[in-house]
Amino acid sequence: MLDRVNILIIGHGVLGGDVLDFLSQSGRPYDLHLGARDVQRAFLKANLARYTALNLGHHPTIEVVPIDLMNMDATAERLAALRPDIIFNASTLHSREIITQLPPHAYRQIDRAGAGVWIPLHLVLVRRLMKAVREAGLESMVVNASYPDVTNAALVAEGLSPAIGIGNIANAVPGIRLAAAHLLGCELKSIDVRFFAQHFVSDRIQRIGSTDGAPYYLAIYQDGQRLRPEELAHDDLFANVATHFRRVEGLAGHAVTASSATNVLRALADRIERVVHAPGPLGLVGGYPVRIAPTGISIDLPEGLSLDHAEEINTECQKYDGIEAVESDGTVRFTGESAEVMRELLGYDCEAIALDECEDRAKELVAKYVEYSRSFDQL
Repeated sequence: MLDRVNILIIGHGVLGGDVLDFLSQSGRPYDLHLGARDVQRAFLKANLARYTALNLGHHPTIEVVPIDLMNMDATAERLAALRPDIIFNASTLHSREIITQLPPHAYRQIDRAGAGVWIPLHLVLVRRLMKAVREAGLESMVVNASYPDVTNAALVAEGLSPAIGIGNIANAVPGIRLAAAHLLGCELKSIDVRFFAQHFVSDRIQRIGSTDGAPYYLAIYQDGQRLRPEELAHDDLFANVATHFRRVEGLAGHAVTASSATNVLRALADRIERVVHAPGPLGLVGGYPVRIAPTGISIDLPEGLSLDHAEEINTECQKYDGIEAVESDGTVRFTGESAEVMRELLGYDCEAIALDECEDRAKELVAKYVEYSRSFDQL
């Protein structure tokens, strides 16, 4: 008889809800807990997951539990009682995708700042969660969905880094495999990749069919044999991702992110060996191919690439997302250009954020953004 695995999902928005559905429909022996502040809404979502799973012949075990990450003591007490094997953090104060609701010209202006400047909104809840895990004395495997390319690395300074992230680089891999199989005229199952890049690259490949100058490292394999660069031009590959294999983006496209999260969670829960792509593994900046095994996780490096070089690529790549550096004390420093965009448009003057400043900075950023967005309602 298979041992049951206790998985806690914190957050029941689009991403958390989709992951709950995927796990409920897996047929695996998971005890699923859905943690939320709004227990009634979470209860409705849990029942929706039960309905759809039952229609597909599965009988998931799902329990809703009250969790408010802003109350660390209560969260730690709840975690100590639940003792989850795996915690999936699908919470954030605000998604950066709120800017897509702006008029197109305003969106283009603020998008120049990059994803990195929104880091305080992502740091607050996952930092509180990790403090609660530590207070509860747990060794749960924490999987983080909140901009893990940067948050996981920043939290290393306090010994609070989640084990691994999800999405971002993983979202680009299916398109790359599809495009490679198409261009090579071979079966999809014969194509495998090892991809190293920060969030910016995965975003740009899907949007415009190129990395927009940002560095990356990509090894492509056909039937286990690594292809030489002249055998498959990356420019053609990325162009096909954005055209022939273009997909739905934004919140409607979160099923791809949810599937990448489920891939990581199932590898951990089923205690099998599998290579996945994920951001922020082991507290590293950017995204990597990661080997998950019963003995732990490690970076799956192709021949000819060292871990130091892979880290250098991601460190340089994050500048395109507006992050100049994640310093040894956890301070996140922005590029001058990104800081200037936010200063000019929102009056938000911030060149760097220390970990103990993230909550005040998050409140300030939300207030500045709300004021900025309301100005367009009056036009």
